[in-house]
Amino acid sequence: MTNMQNLIERIRIKINDTASFEFQDNELLSYIHEGLSMLEMLMLSNKVQFNITYLYTASSICPVPEDMLEIHKIVSDNKEMPLKDVTDLSYGYYILNNSIILPCANAEIYYIKEFERCNISDDINLPNIYIEYLYNNAVIKALSRLEFNMENEKNELMQLSSLIIKTALHKNSIYQMKRYNGYAL
Repeated sequence: MTNMQNLIERIRIKINDTASFEFQDNELLSYIHEGLSMLEMLMLSNKVQFNITYLYTASSICPVPEDMLEIHKIVSDNKEMPLKDVTDLSYGYYILNNSIILPCANAEIYYIKEFERCNISDDINLPNIYIEYLYNNAVIKALSRLEFNMENEKNELMQLSSLIIKTALHKNSIYQMKRYNGYAL
């Protein structure tokens, strides 16, 4: 398992800043967190189901969880509820004023949760291919700040992003991604 400090050290080696002259750890950490947000958006926009968790509610009004990116499904009495418009009178749930409004109590809300944002001393609990994406993204951000020509690196990151999405959409093994040798960062 990789920890955040090791990832930052790898980034420093790649950007030739091992003495922390150009970048503070917090700046590199912010690039890694930006990469996590980009990874979440990539996966959500491609309808990839990831990091699903659930909560049980005994009420018909439930506050939207702070870590929720998207509702996966809501189940009550072993039946899935559809999302509906607020004005629609049919059976289903809707979201209003940062609350999930349910037609009945006692429901399980399954939702896609955002990836955990790590501190410098934390372990990273993600598959290696996602960690490589975060590494490449942070390197590109750092080198972009230093105004390097980044066309090759941007193309490689796009290929890696595409590979992550293809693998996630086709539910292939994460180990198939390890065969990808196209990136040089």
